[in-house]
Amino acid sequence: MPLLVRAVFTGAVLGACIGGGISTFSTIQSVLYPEQFGLWGMNGGQIFFMAILGLVVGAVAGLATSAGSVAALWIDARTSLAVVLPRALTAGSGAAAVTAVYTGIAFHVLGATGLALAGLGAGFATVAGLLAAFHTRRLVRRDNSTGRRRGAR
Repeated sequence: MPLLVRAVFTGAVLGACIGGGISTFSTIQSVLYPEQFGLWGMNGGQIFFMAILGLVVGAVAGLATSAGSVAALWIDARTSLAVVLPRALTAGSGAAAVTAVYTGIAFHVLGATGLALAGLGAGFATVAGLLAAFHTRRLVRRDNSTGRRRGAR
């Protein structure tokens, strides 16, 4: 459960930052180069709306990514590979796999194809995998430092 909460929170924060950041960048471009980007500008309300939209989309993406992490950890716990692969690597791999799939689908629907689609999927999957591995590593360290056992939850 802590991994799900952290992933949703992290996804929401990143989504809000990306939504607001892209909107702000667009507005700055329209102010600096009105002859090229004059129609791109947004007012403060639109930038806020894009940040809120990014927050919602990021939270849903974080939930899907954390589901991939939890599924990978569950599969790892049920197989004999549990000793071989660290939990953080397993969670990161699961998160990256799920993120690559939903990012590929989302950007394909938006019109990306070929190398752009693969690059976007790989980029988002890398970030999601690293964040999931980081959060899992911190959670495992915290559980080990407090003396919790696996079955004692």
